[in-house]
Amino acid sequence: MTFDFTKIRKTSSSFELRTWDPEGVIFYGDTNPQEDWFVLGLRDGRPEIQMHNHLAQLTVGAGPRLDDGKWHQLVPTLDGCLRRENWLDQQAQTSVSALTSSLRSCAAESQPGTFFPPGTRAEFSLQDIPQPHAEPWAFSLDLGLQLAAGSGHLLALGTPENPPWLSLQLQDQKVVLSSASGPQLDLPLVLGPPLQLKLGESGAVLSQRPKKEILALPLLDPASLLNLWVQPQGRLFLGALPGEASSASFCLDGLWAQGQKLDMDRALSRSQNIWTHSCPQSLGNDTDGTH
Repeated sequence: MTFDFTKIRKTSSSFELRTWDPEGVIFYGDTNPQEDWFVLGLRDGRPEIQMHNHLAQLTVGAGPRLDDGKWHQLVPTLDGCLRRENWLDQQAQTSVSALTSSLRSCAAESQPGTFFPPGTRAEFSLQDIPQPHAEPWAFSLDLGLQLAAGSGHLLALGTPENPPWLSLQLQDQKVVLSSASGPQLDLPLVLGPPLQLKLGESGAVLSQRPKKEILALPLLDPASLLNLWVQPQGRLFLGALPGEASSASFCLDGLWAQGQKLDMDRALSRSQNIWTHSCPQSLGNDTDGTH
């Protein structure tokens, strides 16, 4: 492709990329091959930018591996806060995008973690997260709750079209484990120590240290749970389920599947106003800036 710079009226570009190749050039452009050029490519499966002109010479690589044969858009979102903004010429601004106008305010103080405001959700494909042990069949989830308020789902296992097969909910300062077969178990809400959910052929076990309280929930149909991992629609849901009027808001200092921490940026889908890498110090109304 060749572009006439005198006719360009737009300074941004976007595209989707799919490749199994871990190394190569995606885009190269120059005004003078010896003095002014730009390269976007992959090195070891990760994006890399090289730029050379009379002002700067740099090479930068970052981000997750993209050489997995799936479609990727090279525009990663950033979880951060802005304040004291002064954008170009305010009088020349003609419109504000719908996304910008819906952004939530920042907390006055923040800490590392993941914040789910009320009604937000994220989905992971069960085929994209660490798989259960085979013999004997076992799967574990560890959920680190820093802050929690309201009532609603924290996580669930199931498919988008059907009620969850197994779920963990926040209700009246309790954590409630329930299954599609009917029974449920309550555990007093304690912030800080990770909640551990262990699944096996004999049932589901919910525990939390240092009290080491253990609640066992028998599973009437364990075969249905195993099937979730072999069908493409199997999901791990975080936060509100589709169609749920949830008032639950919570902060996680981590979510681990089979001992491996999940990256919220790698979710199959998620609400745009989830804070992927930060949490407010409290769930009050103190704000400072734009998120």
